[in-house]
Amino acid sequence: MTASASGRGSAASQAPAPGRADALAQARGRSKASEPAGARSLLRAARCALVLLGALPWCIPLARSRLPLGELGAALDRFFVPMCHRMPERSLAIEGVLMPLCSRCAGIFAGVAAGAAIARPRLAMTAWRPILIAISAVMVVDVATQDLGLRPVWHATRLATGLAFGYAVAAAFLTQLARRPG
Repeated sequence: MTASASGRGSAASQAPAPGRADALAQARGRSKASEPAGARSLLRAARCALVLLGALPWCIPLARSRLPLGELGAALDRFFVPMCHRMPERSLAIEGVLMPLCSRCAGIFAGVAAGAAIARPRLAMTAWRPILIAISAVMVVDVATQDLGLRPVWHATRLATGLAFGYAVAAAFLTQLARRPG
């Protein structure tokens, strides 16, 4: 680098060498410009689908409390039956309508929506694995202490553990999807 009268290098000497910016972008992962349009479209579609799916169990009780959905509302509610035990004492009610999932599952869905919307940090799967294992362990402890009668049902911990798990799963999935070869 050449020094100027101010003691700083000239602008030309501070610019990265040709090809260096490309090497930095490759070291950090593919740049958006280098991703094929199809890969960006797939990633965008996956993110939108996960956000909508994650928001669905939160929107159903709101819609059922305000609109006469009839059989459509019942069908939307039945969509979640195979996914959750739906015990009323472990489920939240929004505007007087019981959610189609328990509070932990609702937290997982909300976490998936948040993880898809934010999708940060972008870590390698080798970094996500211990995070997912740790979050799963915390959730198992929450389930065990509640089911063994060591404490009552706390919707806050059920939501929090579900939210953390759902966020990590969605962020890890989308990071891996973005890194896959085009």
